[in-house]
Amino acid sequence: MVDLAEAGKIARVEVGSLVVYVITDFELLHRVLVESSADYERGLLFERIRLIFGDSLIVADGQRHNDIRRLLQPAFHRASLASYAPVMRRNADALASSWQPGQIVEARAAMLEVVIANLLGSMFSHEPDSEEIQLISGLIEDIGAGVMVGSVLPKRLANLPLPVNRKFFAAGTRLRDYCRELLVARRAGGERRNDLIDILLDSSEEAGHDDEFLVAQAMTVLFGGTDASTAALTWALYELSQHPEVASKLRQEISAAGDLGPNDLDELDYLNRFLNEVVRTHSALLQTRRSVTTVELDGFTIPAGTDIGYSLTAIHRNPDVFAEPDVFDPDRWPTSNSGSKCRSFIPFSMGKQMCIGNNFAWVELQTTLYSLLSKWEFLPTTNKKLPRALGPIPVPGKLPLEVRPVAG
Repeated sequence: MVDLAEAGKIARVEVGSLVVYVITDFELLHRVLVESSADYERGLLFERIRLIFGDSLIVADGQRHNDIRRLLQPAFHRASLASYAPVMRRNADALASSWQPGQIVEARAAMLEVVIANLLGSMFSHEPDSEEIQLISGLIEDIGAGVMVGSVLPKRLANLPLPVNRKFFAAGTRLRDYCRELLVARRAGGERRNDLIDILLDSSEEAGHDDEFLVAQAMTVLFGGTDASTAALTWALYELSQHPEVASKLRQEISAAGDLGPNDLDELDYLNRFLNEVVRTHSALLQTRRSVTTVELDGFTIPAGTDIGYSLTAIHRNPDVFAEPDVFDPDRWPTSNSGSKCRSFIPFSMGKQMCIGNNFAWVELQTTLYSLLSKWEFLPTTNKKLPRALGPIPVPGKLPLEVRPVAG
């Protein structure tokens, strides 16, 4: 994806019989996602997702997307985030307290579990047991792999009973059943928690939404809120294990700040610059749109129905914007109070496609790392290249790290 920029601002890529035009230039991408967004629809990846998510935010376009987003937005307001932060802090503290000095922890699995617990505890007011977390972990992974593989398979293969397809559809069915059970239980209990489930149930009374619609939105939040945050936290721990000088600087900042509340973590300037660098370096590999009318891009006429791809990874590794883009360097980012922003830095996408949970995710990253780094150092256990797991953001399939107590 990064090397495609050498072919030009738009690169024609063939995957078997499938042709995708990949945008490698930020200004062209801004035109597609922001300036002329009405000329495009979701596209290739989302056709696959629609098979199990149905009428949900993650696949809706146009006015339908706007309506669903408006419905769900209160769950992500600042006041709601303030109530979620203690849940995240509690889960991170519990994880940190469960480790022993010198223990080898499988970091990706641990991050996946804490992210799922955060989502269920905050958005759904539900405290999952370990069996539930393991169930959801497996379902999320099977859906993510099925989306990526199924999107590039020829149509004649996409629905055949291949193992990846069977797992994809089975996981979608089971996740749907799980979310339906949560909704039904809340309705039967009659409790008010002022969370996502209450918002959905209220909408069924006010706007006449049926349960299948409500379940689809719950699935979207649970799936969409898991993969990216898990990837970011996993890569954060990896980078800390590879860059002890960065880890030392972070620990010093956290130690000097004292016992901060979960709503005060914006004060940790270096932590936020570190997180900027994590999500710059490890971004979504491929996202898609599709032209709904004939459009002009960079002098080319692109007919309606053309599949268009773009890679945030490639945008964030453009050497014309980010000097030495393959070097992990939190100090490339200005301090938080400088007011300086990089227009080409879009870890949560932009325009109407910007992730609805971007602020939720950032609070989660801050809170989890603050808690873990207050207690532990992370050391690598191998120099071998780690195999990657399938998913929207490439991530190590497993990340074994040794934990050692923070001195003092």
